[in-house]
Amino acid sequence: METNELRMIILKHTGRKNPIKADTLAARFGYDDDRPIRMAIEKLIDGDFPVCSVTDEPAGYFFPASVDEARRYSKSLQSRAVRIFLRRRHIIKNTARHYEKAIQGVLV
Repeated sequence: METNELRMIILKHTGRKNPIKADTLAARFGYDDDRPIRMAIEKLIDGDFPVCSVTDEPAGYFFPASVDEARRYSKSLQSRAVRIFLRRRHIIKNTARHYEKAIQGVLV
């Protein structure tokens, strides 16, 4: 995949209301699934090119139309990260509780 071509396509999809779906990009580059696209976009982001995404409709990737739009996206990432870490903590805590109860009920 040509990274510059991907960059140019995403630039044509500027703004939260004008995203392009990963499967559309995958088809455009001849892929059966969108994993190579997601990995290429991650490389763009890790490099020097801001790419935002959205999961509610219209869903997809987009180039931020402004610094404020990029900041709003960044805040949504932070919020999702916090929810993921809380979920992780609850899974660990609740799993430990579950197995402690199971072990306490076993006769030795």
